Amino acid sequence: MKESAAEVRLNRYLAQCGIGSRRKCDELIASGHIYCNGTRVTEMGSKVNPDSDRIEYRGRVVKRIAALEYWAWYKPREVMVTARDPQGRPTVYTELEKTGREVRHLRYMGRLDYQSEGLLLLTNDGDLIHALTHPRYHIKKTYQVKLERRLTSDEISQLMEGVSSEGQLLRAGAVRQLSMPETKRVQYWYEIDLYEGKNRQLRRMFETLRILVGRLRRIRFASIKLGNLAPGELRPLLPSEIAALKRTGYPR
Repeated sequence: MKESAAEVRLNRYLAQCGIGSRRKCDELIASGHIYCNGTRVTEMGSKVNPDSDRIEYRGRVVKRIAALEYWAWYKPREVMVTARDPQGRPTVYTELEKTGREVRHLRYMGRLDYQSEGLLLLTNDGDLIHALTHPRYHIKKTYQVKLERRLTSDEISQLMEGVSSEGQLLRAGAVRQLSMPETKRVQYWYEIDLYEGKNRQLRRMFETLRILVGRLRRIRFASIKLGNLAPGELRPLLPSEIAALKRTGYPR
């Protein structure tokens, strides 16, 4: 690799090419999937010169993506947030392609499980993905959860103080009961804030309390709200929304 004032960290450059977050790119480097000028690079913190070095991933040269894109999508239920599903279930990409857009270069920020629905942010801005998904940034996410019964005050306290699941302590930032429109059937809906990004966190918390979750919908990620998006609907983020996201956690 050539020494130059134009050198940048390899993980940052890969993120700018849309390969993934810097954390994900570090994993790819460590596992030997990245080559610079024909030589495998495995050293963390390696630097490259994008103007003169040839960087390859899976046999193809990677280049910075010229135009950055930022999208909000209402993920429907029974869609996998993954690139490919061995069981052949619909994925975020197969569903997004129904909008007629090229989406394979986009990466999602935060997962929603198969039965969950709601707001999913997509972008090819690897730095922003890193800033909004790394655990140390404690980005706020808000969910609406339909439960089989009303929570007791003790259970709400437990959720706030933390419940133990699979060796992890899982906490809610806030729990608010929602007033829902009158229906023939009583429904118990709650709005819950999370500041962690642990796998299936809300479902695991309620499983620990032995409370059945009927529906789970994310309505906010950082400063972006689901609003009136319909299931399966995709919209570009407004410039003001993009600026707000960058103020939230973008590395400076």
